[in-house]
Parts: sequence; C-alpha cells; structure tokens
Amino acid sequence: MLKSYVEHDSYRLIPSKYPPINLYEDVASPEQLEAIFAIEALTNPRLLEETGDFSRIPVDERLVGIAHCSYVMAAFTYCSPEGGRFNTRDFGAYYCATSVDTAIKETVYHMELMLGYTNEPPQDVEMRSIAAVFSAYLVDVTGDEYLASNIYHPTNYAPGQAMAATLKASKQDGIRYRSVRHGSNECFALFRPNLVTKVCQAKHYSYKWNGAAINNIIELQLV
Repeated sequence: MLKSYVEHDSYRLIPSKYPPINLYEDVASPEQLEAIFAIEALTNPRLLEETGDFSRIPVDERLVGIAHCSYVMAAFTYCSPEGGRFNTRDFGAYYCATSVDTAIKETVYHMELMLGYTNEPPQDVEMRSIAAVFSAYLVDVTGDEYLASNIYHPTNYAPGQAMAATLKASKQDGIRYRSVRHGSNECFALFRPNLVTKVCQAKHYSYKWNGAAINNIIELQLV
C-alpha cells in the first residue's frame, strides 16, 4: 500500500449541542488524565458520561492540554455500535475533510439517516465546524485500484472496516481517501488523537430538516 506524509488543514462538523470538555484541555500531560479524572469524579458523578471512555485510547496517543482538543478526543471515546467506514465499534477515528463543503456533505448524509430513522419532525439542527491541523503518515487509497473496490461501497462499511482494523493493528496513522458524498474531494480517517496539532472552532451552520431531507443549510452569524 502507498503511504505518504500528510500535513494538512482539515474540517469536521459536529452538533453544536456538544460543549467542549474542559478536563482534556486542563490536563498538562496524558499521564495525568486518570488521576485528574478520579478527583473530578468525586464532585461530578456525570463526568464519565461527559468525557466518554478515554481508556480506549493508549496513554501515548491521547491529545490533552491544547484548546478545543476535547472535540478530537470525543471521536475516540464515543464509538458508534455500528462503527464507520474506517472504524469499528472497538476503536474510533477522527474523520475530517480538506474543505468545509465536503465535511458538510458527509455529515448531511449521516444526519438525514439518523433523523429519518427516528421519524423526527421538521426542525433546525445547529452544527459547528471544527478546523484542525494534523500531520501523519497515511495509507493512501485514492488510486483507481481502490476506487473500484468495495471499501467505497456507499452503504456497506464492512470491507472498509476490515481494512481499517488491519491497518490499526499494524500501528498505521490512518487513511487518506476520496469522499463518497462529495465527488472526488479528499477525506481523512486518523487513528490517533495526537496526530492533531491545532484545533479551533470555526463557523456555525443550521441544517434545515423538513421531515424527509435536509433541504437547506444556512451559515449562522453569531453575535
């Protein structure tokens, strides 16, 4: 497999209802996380619910001590039971895209599935974009031989998950791949939080769900 060094700006969209978790940002080193967590939990019984299960992440892979790092850590401490295209229920991945437009397209697809599955009535869903910088040696599956394979199946993630599990077990940093929801634009799946070196909150958006689809997206101007 082709592997290359990538240092890139990236974008990810998450629901605005999820606040930053100060615990990750206040800890000075990854080794201190368990001790600080134990102290904080004495006065905050909901702390585990808020932070997720950070025991999933090896100590030397954790990202702490920088602003907004909790948004990266959450991608690994909360794992969907079904997994994603390049992660399983047993390990998380930080999914991001080279442009905010691609990140929006990816999240709209998944948001429509979720809202449709639960038959949600028409509503607005506020989303915030997370801009991050990362550096990693990524396995590149953007070539034609991969594009024709089942790892790009639009709904069946099993082939991609099998590949990701093998790469994760062999200590690879992650995967560079083509967006399935936005043409030939590129996305990334990072297997370690500390591959990210800078995180900041960017623009906010409102996804307009009409009961059947997200038919409009509005950029919000916060004052």
